[in-house]
Amino acid sequence: MTTYKYLMSFTTGGLFYQESVSLTNLYLKIKNWPEVKETALANNLLQARTQSTAKRVLQEITSRLALLTDSQLKLLATGTHLEQNYLLWLAACKRYAFIREFALEVLREKFLGLEITLNREDYSRFYDQKTHWHEELENLSPSTKDKNRSVLFRMMQEAELLGPENLIIPALFTWNLATVIAADNPSLFACFPISDRDVKELI
Repeated sequence: MTTYKYLMSFTTGGLFYQESVSLTNLYLKIKNWPEVKETALANNLLQARTQSTAKRVLQEITSRLALLTDSQLKLLATGTHLEQNYLLWLAACKRYAFIREFALEVLREKFLGLEITLNREDYSRFYDQKTHWHEELENLSPSTKDKNRSVLFRMMQEAELLGPENLIIPALFTWNLATVIAADNPSLFACFPISDRDVKELI
């Protein structure tokens, strides 16, 4: 067994695009995540029906955004839609080792192997393989397993890394986006379907 456990709480939702951009703009003014959550709750920034839902979603979103650098957050607030989507995918990969390893070991590897689609069987093989090292995966109910898969695929679609019929879309980085990722950690480019040659050109 590995020395770390997977967090699998990403079933709360997808990339949370609108909510993430709003919270990022608030953070760039306040520069304090606990205060951001308090302010967002007090003003129902997420327009949630109940406070319990607002708290849950806020915790999920801020736990991801807090892992981005200030430069990445500034670009998330002002960048193009694609740049924003890529940064939200990056935040999810930083937050969840399960998602990051799926991106590295399945999404990118299929792209490098010139396979054009990602399917449920790819996910099932990855999941079954990981159960040998992560016993916490064996304890999930079938409905939770299905939800994890559907939400992960939804994230990749929202990030514009998967297209119709789950076709893999090669990642296209702007100079601004490549700069804030390279300054953080060049290995993070591997979370996207991109070739080693293209990564070398970016850094």
